[in-house]
Parts: sequence; structure tokens; C-alpha cells
Amino acid sequence: MKVIFLDIDGVVATDKEFMMNRNKFSQKNPWARELRVPYGWNKDCVKILNEIIEATDATIVLSSDWRMHWNLEDLDKIFIGNGVIKSPEFVTHQYKRKMSSELEDDRSYQIKEWIDYNKPDTWVAIDDLKLTSLGENFFQTKSSEGLKQTGLKEKIIKKLNNEQESQETNTQG
Repeated sequence: MKVIFLDIDGVVATDKEFMMNRNKFSQKNPWARELRVPYGWNKDCVKILNEIIEATDATIVLSSDWRMHWNLEDLDKIFIGNGVIKSPEFVTHQYKRKMSSELEDDRSYQIKEWIDYNKPDTWVAIDDLKLTSLGENFFQTKSSEGLKQTGLKEKIIKKLNNEQESQETNTQG
């Protein structure tokens, strides 16, 4: 199984969406009003996420704090409402006691726990938090750009498809 540990804010919802007129968003989107979704996601970031999913057929595991506010059924509606072609199948676990005072440490720990238990073949974590303890499988976004950062999509696809940096040349005879 290929897995994307996905954060929302700063990855598919950039600072621009966070600062948007929330009343207009909920008026235009009845599903958002019903689920009390505060803002939509960046359409360009969603397009890139969809391209990553199409190129890798990865499973989404939501590591974002959004997992604490909506269940998987509601998250499915939110992902569909925002145009994502695949919804999360799992979420990382929220522990009742904090493992540390740092949000980054907690999120990294929760991702590592999920990996240890489920043993995916390949995985990436995409977040605007600094989860550097996850090593080369971690891809940090800038909250102002999210997945639109130049070259990020290609690196994520290579990692999920387990492709080496120096690809072998295909020779056909």
C-alpha cells in the first residue's frame, strides 16, 4: 500500500483560503454550511493532489487536525465538495495525553505509530509543520503556496512510486 499522510491547512488550503470571506463560502456551498466547514481549499493545490493520486494510486491517511472535527463520512463529503478524487480511508490517532508540548513532535509520533502498525510499502507525509524527524519521506510546504510549490509534485510521485533519483534508461530494440 502507498500512503499519503495529508495535512490540510498549508497544504491544500493555503493562507489565502484561510483568510477568505467565510460567510460567502458557506452561502455558495450548502455542504460546507451543513458540515460547518470554515473555508474551501485552493483549486490549484487540489488539482496537484489529484495528479499525485492518479500517478500513484496512494491511500490518503489524514494527519491534519481536521480529523478531530469530522468523521470519515463527513471528511468524504468535504473532500468531494473540494474536488478531490479520493477521500481519506484512515486518520492518524489522537492521543488523549500529549506526547510532548510540540505539535510537530505529536504529529510525527502519530504518523510513526500508524506506519509501525500498518506497515505501508511506501509513504510520504505532506505538511506545513516541520516534521523533519520523518526523514526523507517528509515534504514540507509553505503555507502560502501549499502543494503548488515548484517541483514538489514530482518529488512526491517519485517517492511514492519508489523511483530512484537516477532513473534507468529504457532501451527498446
